Amino acid sequence: METGRFRYGELFDHGRQIELEKGEILHRSEENCRALGMVLTGEFRLSRVLSTGKEIFLRDFRAGDLFAELIVFTGEQYPGWLAASEPSRIVEVKLPRVLEYLRDNDTLVSYFAGISQKMAHLSNTIEVLSLKTVRQRIAYTLLCGKIDDPGVRVGTSRLAAYIDCSREAVSRELTAMESDGLLERTPKSLVIRDRKRLEDLL
Repeated sequence: METGRFRYGELFDHGRQIELEKGEILHRSEENCRALGMVLTGEFRLSRVLSTGKEIFLRDFRAGDLFAELIVFTGEQYPGWLAASEPSRIVEVKLPRVLEYLRDNDTLVSYFAGISQKMAHLSNTIEVLSLKTVRQRIAYTLLCGKIDDPGVRVGTSRLAAYIDCSREAVSRELTAMESDGLLERTPKSLVIRDRKRLEDLL
């Protein structure tokens, strides 16, 4: 078995499994990380909650995804809140088990290759947030995100959270961009119709 390029084999065979309902919190930002986790079923989101109560979406984790791959080694606090977006089940293993599993060189290289991929994703998120307009942020996400045929499989709410804009503002801009012939919306995806014009927005 693998997640990204990392093959985790028997790493989680004797880990602690936890089941959570939608909205239930797995870890808070003030907690110190003590274990490496993996989503077995369902979906989690990592977000930061500001003192004003505003939530900033950082990323989501789906079945097969690992989390806390780096801070499990340092024991630092989680970078945000981990909460279930839907009924989910996760498994966690303590650091000694992780260290034992990574003794093989190929496994170690594979593990950190997966972390590098996540760092690239984080860089993309920072780039998105540096753009000024909602249309620019949507264009960048469409052009530089994970795009497959027939399009980017993402709903309005998820897209709004990813680019740190209100759902209403994103919905209005998507409607305008569709009218302008830049993209097409389907119930579950966004399809690029004019890549050149999208690129010209950036």
